[in-house]
Amino acid sequence: MFSRRFLLFLVISACGNGLFAQNANSTQSADTTLTADVLEKTLYARTVADKKYCEDVIAARDAKILPDRILYSAYRYAMKKDKDRRLTYFQTVLSKFCKEAGITLPSAEAKKTSYNPFSFLLSPFR
Repeated sequence: MFSRRFLLFLVISACGNGLFAQNANSTQSADTTLTADVLEKTLYARTVADKKYCEDVIAARDAKILPDRILYSAYRYAMKKDKDRRLTYFQTVLSKFCKEAGITLPSAEAKKTSYNPFSFLLSPFR
């Protein structure tokens, strides 16, 4: 009696693992098409400078300056982070990976997001 239940459990779990593995592969295939629009929406680019940064990164990838493996590694790392800070993490990790690989991005002049909710405290009072 015990062995029948155990065999039934194994069969059901094996079928379930197969279904979950198919879903995992389908989400990985969705990552293969990173566009500027996808970066802007998933990394929550707020300002015009942030959106331009996303466009410049994709343009560098299309011009074969930025390898896909660096772009996707930085993107996957940023997607694990909190929504409000994803773009900052993406920019930081991407610049670190590019520096290690000796790659200079054309948008290097566009520095990290300068959004600071307490910037009014930093400016002199007038």
